[in-house]
Amino acid sequence: MSLVKISQAQGRVPVTIFHLLERVTLENFAELEETVKEAYHNGTRDLVLDLSQAASLSSIGIRAIVISHKMLSADGGRHLKIAQPTDHIREILDVAGVTEYIEVYDTIAEAVASF
Repeated sequence: MSLVKISQAQGRVPVTIFHLLERVTLENFAELEETVKEAYHNGTRDLVLDLSQAASLSSIGIRAIVISHKMLSADGGRHLKIAQPTDHIREILDVAGVTEYIEVYDTIAEAVASF
């Protein structure tokens, strides 16, 4: 099973949505990073990371999100948004300080509209 299901949405700009299908772990974090890298090289500039199906988030998962953010935001913009985290994952993101530089939204539609 793949870690990421990819879809597209059109807001003011085209937005790629990565739906995480399971928890990011030591065994699969490289797949997320590589998928973001590949999407970036193929033209993706604005990405929403849908965490609705992730039961929890490990430290390596946080690292993969931060690396993805840095890759997409090399121009100084905010090109990665997080959508639909569980309350538990939102708390982890808050404690880790991720929400200070990556915006979190309750829905994918809100995240897409934020670009």
